Amino acid sequence: MEQLQLLWELQEIEREIRQKEKELQNLASVIKYKQQKTAFLDFLEEKKKAEERYAGEKKSLKHYEIELQNISDTLKELNSELYSGKISSAKELESLEKKVRSKEKEKSDLEEKILASMENLENGEKEIAELKIREKEKKEALQKSNTHARRDVANVRGELELLKGKQDELMRTIDAHLISKYRELNNRLQGRCISLVKKGFCGVCNVSLPSSFRSRMLTPGELVFCENCGCLLVPGD
Repeated sequence: MEQLQLLWELQEIEREIRQKEKELQNLASVIKYKQQKTAFLDFLEEKKKAEERYAGEKKSLKHYEIELQNISDTLKELNSELYSGKISSAKELESLEKKVRSKEKEKSDLEEKILASMENLENGEKEIAELKIREKEKKEALQKSNTHARRDVANVRGELELLKGKQDELMRTIDAHLISKYRELNNRLQGRCISLVKKGFCGVCNVSLPSSFRSRMLTPGELVFCENCGCLLVPGD
């Protein structure tokens, strides 16, 4: 009878082991950490794009400034030629004045672009500064989440080790033929196959057992099975 009770204990411990293994795969803190990590990586990508936009705007501003300098130099030359007094032809003067007006329009448009670019850079600097603050906060939160997840994983693994230690001890204590029978029943019933009987009821299907079953369960070497669910019966009272 003691061997059968140990067999029932082995079954319950193995059920706990399966539950702990399932728990290990579905720890809330681990799931939360993974979600936070994904969100953090998405955030880093967002920050990278903002930095790329800022770098592109700086490049554009530099290009505008060089272009403005070139236009200003050209205007200076055109105005110098226009007011030099060397051009006497009205047609040439009119053509030159058109060039000057065209360049002044280009210069004015470019100056507007430069102002807009400088405003974009200012906004970009603010955005990146804010993103850096958020990155620090998110990184700290992610580290805390990681620590929490690691602690929970370590705790469950520690519990698993203890359970597996008990499992190994029971495996060494229980007769090999009973373990073999237990494995056979477990494969066939796909669930609890050892029932602890209390107050005359099967511990698995809760069916009332005939009184004759009790004396049979107490008979050394006899294996008694529930007629309803097929589980091996073990006295629990």
